[in-house]
Amino acid sequence: MENTGELGVSLNTGFNGELYAFQVAPSLVYLKGNSQFELGMGFNPFDRADQTLLRGDISYKYFPNGTERKFNLYLVSQLAIIHNQRNAYYPATYNYLFLNAGYGFQIKLFDGAYLGTNVKMGTFTYNKSSENPHEGFQSTGFFDETGFNLDFQLHLNYFF
Repeated sequence: MENTGELGVSLNTGFNGELYAFQVAPSLVYLKGNSQFELGMGFNPFDRADQTLLRGDISYKYFPNGTERKFNLYLVSQLAIIHNQRNAYYPATYNYLFLNAGYGFQIKLFDGAYLGTNVKMGTFTYNKSSENPHEGFQSTGFFDETGFNLDFQLHLNYFF
């Protein structure tokens, strides 16, 4: 029997160690064989009045043993772009670029539905623009500063 692939949706929630923010990212999912691709857009549902977080990400998951068992382990890689607008006394805009990889598992709830979690580590960079005249708040470009990041995620997938 030929595997033609499955299309689905995912609700991803996560905590980013750099931004200290809870994020929700609904995604479109395509599963073919042992590979799964996700494309999502998200936000922080608990945004403060003076801050807005918007997210876009592309993820790839590889299931070495497939997805047909009750418990399925996987490797994950993710490229995420996060826009962080801060509207305080001196407004500032941060655009983050994250590249993370990690490991996770998911539980098959019933045919087509999965609940899972993963942990990812990686690197990030950002650009910043600010109206604050103080030297410590000057604008920076991508790759002027880099760092390491830890990211936790919980997801619920459903395939049609």
